[in-house]
Amino acid sequence: MDFCPRAPTFAAIMSKRIAVIGAGISGVSTALLLAEKGHQLHIISKSFSPNITSNRAAAFWFPYHVRNDKRGIGWCRTAFEYFMAHTGEETGISMKKIIKAVKNNTGDDDSWVEFMPPNQVKLLVDGAAPKGYDKAYEAHVPLIETQIFLPWIYKQLEAKNAAFIQQEVTDLYALSKDYDVVINCSALGARTLCNDTAVIPVRGQVVLLEPGYPEFIFLDNQTPAYVVPRKDATIVGGTYEENVYDERTEEESLKDILTRAYSVLEGLEGRKIIGNWAGLRPYRPTVRLELEEGTNIIHNYGHGGSGYTLSFGCAEDVVKLVEESQ
Repeated sequence: MDFCPRAPTFAAIMSKRIAVIGAGISGVSTALLLAEKGHQLHIISKSFSPNITSNRAAAFWFPYHVRNDKRGIGWCRTAFEYFMAHTGEETGISMKKIIKAVKNNTGDDDSWVEFMPPNQVKLLVDGAAPKGYDKAYEAHVPLIETQIFLPWIYKQLEAKNAAFIQQEVTDLYALSKDYDVVINCSALGARTLCNDTAVIPVRGQVVLLEPGYPEFIFLDNQTPAYVVPRKDATIVGGTYEENVYDERTEEESLKDILTRAYSVLEGLEGRKIIGNWAGLRPYRPTVRLELEEGTNIIHNYGHGGSGYTLSFGCAEDVVKLVEESQ
């Protein structure tokens, strides 16, 4: 009897060998969506969670410094929907009330509202704004507990046979010869890896207080000042320091952060300080998300302080670029 082998499935034919450079939220969200499409993933990074900037993010969903790029509307909404669909103890994602406070004549505006899913925001009235503020908005947004979520997403990738390779990549073009597609999610590393001087570090410093108060997220993104209630700590921030490469905190900055927070939420004062940290946001005036002409390299970097907010939205666009390159 002649043996006729079964024709390979469409998924098997189209599966690609893909390298993702970077293991932060942009890299792993992109890798996960590609792994779910059946591709073979190698995640290559010089550092992995918990030793990455994505672990240090306050990680609540908000369009922070992305409002000049209208592509961000779709990206933000897609990520919002992903996180909302994956809430739970296992993932570390919950929906939290956020109070967005505004002072007049500070250059703030309400353009961020169009980045929100429809009918998610309401203006607080009748003097309901926090002390010292002229108006405030209320919404419910995803809060991502990074100390839970990143291990969870790593496990999802491992279950889909993705490989984690600890290595610093210094030449994208040399690496691209070994893969069908290379996806550059190198964040601040893109400054040297791509010689892209538009990418700059923006240091953010925070204080960690004992958890338990408040029950909502407070945000004044112009000062900036924010209070984020996580399970492991209440994160109190922050600073926005451009072109600072030092990841150490400074005592005077931490004092200023607490003074601002205490003046708005009096219940914070007296709560135990349990730590502090600093991280470098990989800011770029606009996100670079494109297939580099004449190569098999897709760039996905420059998300600044909105890494989580943009993550799965940008990842979906990367998947489309991979599929279009079939």
